[in-house]
Amino acid sequence: MPFCTNCGAKVEAAAAFCYNCGTAQIHHTSPQYQDFLQGMSDRTAAVLCYIPVFGVIPAIIFLATQKYRTNRRVRFDAFQSLYLFIAWLIVSAAAPMFMIGFIGFHTVALKLIKLGMFITWVYLLIKASRNEPTHIPVIGDLAERSAAEQL
Repeated sequence: MPFCTNCGAKVEAAAAFCYNCGTAQIHHTSPQYQDFLQGMSDRTAAVLCYIPVFGVIPAIIFLATQKYRTNRRVRFDAFQSLYLFIAWLIVSAAAPMFMIGFIGFHTVALKLIKLGMFITWVYLLIKASRNEPTHIPVIGDLAERSAAEQL
């Protein structure tokens, strides 16, 4: 329980005035919000972007936050992860529709492509954890252009 700033009498924590002398009380409040990314390092942000399949969620968050708006490395990793996820969606959803006539080959090929993409995600995750920027072909070029345009 706090005390009055004027007379020293006990006052309620939420009281606006002292009950004893009537002096207005000053309440120390915490800021309205705190940035949950405040203590996060660039390396941690890059690693979170490359969590296979689910890394797209932190990638979108990092692209939308003020802290990483001018951070080229994190923006590149977020865009690269996002584009890799879009490629994953295309392979998972759209490619089977176009390969209906090749049923046996289609199943094996798509599984191999998905496995390759998953291995790429894990590779990028390991490289990001070692703080080594990695640029994969095609998707990395798109990510580089997107990160440069947004600055």
